[in-house]
Amino acid sequence: MKLTRKQHEQARAYIYAHARPLEQALYAYHFEGGTTEAVFDQLASYQNADGGFGHALEPDLRTAASSTIATTVGLQILRELRAPSDHALVQDAMQYLVTTYDQEHQRWPIIPPAAGAAPHAPWWEYDAGLPQRFGEFLANPRAEIVGYLYEYAELVPPELLGSLSEAAIARLEQLPNTMEMHDLLCYVRLAETKSLPEALQTQIMDKLHKVVAATVARERDTWDDYGLPPLAIVSTPASPFAPMFAEELEANLDYVIEQQRDNGAWGPNWSWGDAFPEAWRSAERDWTGILTLGNLSKLRAWGRLE
Repeated sequence: MKLTRKQHEQARAYIYAHARPLEQALYAYHFEGGTTEAVFDQLASYQNADGGFGHALEPDLRTAASSTIATTVGLQILRELRAPSDHALVQDAMQYLVTTYDQEHQRWPIIPPAAGAAPHAPWWEYDAGLPQRFGEFLANPRAEIVGYLYEYAELVPPELLGSLSEAAIARLEQLPNTMEMHDLLCYVRLAETKSLPEALQTQIMDKLHKVVAATVARERDTWDDYGLPPLAIVSTPASPFAPMFAEELEANLDYVIEQQRDNGAWGPNWSWGDAFPEAWRSAERDWTGILTLGNLSKLRAWGRLE
C-alpha cells in the first residue's frame, strides 16, 4: 500500500492552506527544494532575546516565554537541518541552556512559572506536582539536552558536558525496561547524536534495545490511543531499531495511510479535555500541520509515496 499522488497532493494543499509558516517552510525544504534559510527565518520568530524558544513552538504550551521544552523542539529542527555551531539560532539556544541549568540538581526545569499564565495542556500545569509528573526532569528533557551539548560541544563548558554525561547514563541504568514514552524518546535522541563518543553510544544502545522492545506498542488495536507505535521510534529504515519491528512497521505504515483524513491531513489523537477550548483549537491546528508533515516524511523514507 502506498499513499497515492492525489492523497499526497491533498496533504500538501492542507499544509499550505492551514499549517504554520514554519511547517510550510519545512515541507518546501524536504519535498520541493526549499532553502534552510527560509526555515531558519520562520524558526527565528519563536526565539526570545534570552536565546530560548517559546511562542507555542510546542503547541500544547502557548506561553510566549522561553522554556526548556520548546528550546529542545527548536534544537530538533536545527539538528534536522544540520545547522552549524556558528549559526546564531544555535549559539543563542545553547547559551540559554547553559544559563538556565540547575547545577544543584543537575537538571533543567522543563517549563517556567510564566507558562501557567497562558493557555496550556493540563499536563503543562505549573504546580507542585510538575517535577514528579516528569520524573524530576532527569530523563525528559535532560537526556535529549546532553545530546545537543555533544553536538555543539564548542559552545558548552567541558566540565558541564562531563558531569551530565555521567548523570544521564546513571539515570538510564536506574530506569526500568518499560519506560515512560517521552523519557525513551529523549534517550533515543541522545543516542542519535552523531558526535557522541562511541563507548557512550554503545552503553546507551545496550539499554535502549531492551527498553524499546518492552515499551513500543506493537499491536495495531493500540495505535488509535496516545502511545508509542513503531514509527515513533523507527522513522527511517536507517534506524538501528528497525530490525526489531519488521512486520509491525509494515502494518504501522499501512495504518498511517489509512488514517489520513478527508481533508488530506493527520491530526492529534489527544486533546486538552475541557481546558482552554479556544486555545486548544489553535493548538490542534498547529499539531495537525506538524503531524501531516511528519507522516509524509516517514512515508517517503519507507518508500510508501507514489
